[in-house]
Amino acid sequence: MPYGDKVIGTNHVLPTRGAARYTGGLWVGKFLKTVTYQEVRDKMSSAQLGEICGRLSRVERFEGHARSGDLRAARFGGGQIDWARLDELTKR
Repeated sequence: MPYGDKVIGTNHVLPTRGAARYTGGLWVGKFLKTVTYQEVRDKMSSAQLGEICGRLSRVERFEGHARSGDLRAARFGGGQIDWARLDELTKR
């Protein structure tokens, strides 16, 4: 979820401030459920996205999302986390 919210792009942004005027009116498609997913296949890519996610989330004061990014960066990139011991992370 943090990747989708912060760095990959598929998101749950709703039109605001009059944006609905140019995004289209109500139609049958609005009642259909659209399912999106993201897949990161490469461990180093996940580590890099984790670092970006951690930094961006902290700027926006989303510490939970930031820690999720930190975990991925450490787990797949071999980095260290200042708020947790890495040996505890690899046990899970």
